[in-house]
Amino acid sequence: MEGLLYCTLNIFCLAILGTILGRIFKSSDKRVSQVTYSWFIIASIILCSSDLLWGIIDFSYNWQFSETIDFAVNSIYHVFTIVVSYLWFLYAESEQESRTISTKVGWAISMIPLLIDIALILSSYEYDSVFRINVAGEYERGKLYEIHILICFFYIIFTSIKAFVRSFRKDNYMRKDKLRSIASFCVFPLISAVLQVLFVGSPMISAGVTFASLQVYVSSREQLISVDPLTKLNNRTEMVRFLDNKMKNRSPGKDLYLFIMDLDYFKKINDKYGHTEGDIAITIVADALRNIVRKTNFFVCRYGGDEFVLIGEVKPDFEPSEIREKINEVLKEEKEKHNKEYTLHMSVGYFKYTPEIHSVAEFVSAADKYLYKQKSERLLKRVQKDQSENSLDDIELKVEKRADKKAAKKSEKKSSKKEEKVQKDI
Repeated sequence: MEGLLYCTLNIFCLAILGTILGRIFKSSDKRVSQVTYSWFIIASIILCSSDLLWGIIDFSYNWQFSETIDFAVNSIYHVFTIVVSYLWFLYAESEQESRTISTKVGWAISMIPLLIDIALILSSYEYDSVFRINVAGEYERGKLYEIHILICFFYIIFTSIKAFVRSFRKDNYMRKDKLRSIASFCVFPLISAVLQVLFVGSPMISAGVTFASLQVYVSSREQLISVDPLTKLNNRTEMVRFLDNKMKNRSPGKDLYLFIMDLDYFKKINDKYGHTEGDIAITIVADALRNIVRKTNFFVCRYGGDEFVLIGEVKPDFEPSEIREKINEVLKEEKEKHNKEYTLHMSVGYFKYTPEIHSVAEFVSAADKYLYKQKSERLLKRVQKDQSENSLDDIELKVEKRADKKAAKKSEKKSSKKEEKVQKDI
């Protein structure tokens, strides 16, 4: 009965992990972090499978297995325990855009505990380091088993603490839910590790990893509801929620500004270069805005189409026009960087919150009116410029026509004089 329960729990874990993996494969998200997460799930599946196989071997009293097979199964289980921990570490660091693994040197250093632990596991065959199989064919923990557990949890706890601390930083508040989800990953494995130590021969590690993986997956799905699929920025729904909260809970001594902007000549980009290129232009703008506000407390979202919104609390001496100048300066650089033929320029409208504004819709409408005022003024200037250029062209054309007429008259006079002379000679 005990063996049946052990195997059933592992099968249940495998079913959950298999479902998550299937969902990941269907996803169009091919970021490095997501690829790493899929490898983490695959490693977790191997971990649970080896644990299931160990349960079958250990509780199959009527079957005879060689010491080598028993050792191999347990080795796979322990190796993939540390591999799962390391892959989680890579995923978490990638999601945090950490510099720890951004270089080859950093990545190589991060692997040292992994390689040490794998060496200890494999040495168990001769030295009983992490585990051993006794003469009765029973599994027993080795003298360095605790070191194996500590190395496993080093990766998980290290990145969890880092994510938790970062979630309180001003420049990361837009990602705080994701960071805290990463930080909470360690809860289930820690509880399962304690239970594993207390109850030898229970599949607690597999269960802990599975439920932690499920928790992270569900959390990531929930976060996608508030994310624009093309740009990975916050979407309109999240903007409304955020702005409504900010209007009700403003910071003392600071002004709340809403900036709404759209990409100029976006329709021409779509018409001339195609909608795929239009999407590329939108992502370039999104990345530029993301980089501009990275070290500020500004909220950024894609409002819809080619429209974007920035929301932020600033000091009273803040000059909003600087935002517009900064945005278009960066977009000019991005245009040259990506070697685009078309112009990347944004019209920017903004409005400062006042107590007379009672809803999100009113606030957005006020900023939107200013945006179209700016666009109208710029359009008027362009029309006036075109008209002045056209009037100059008309004047030049008239002058040319008059010159042509004079030249024609002169040629007519010359030809008539020649004819008269010829007639006189005759």
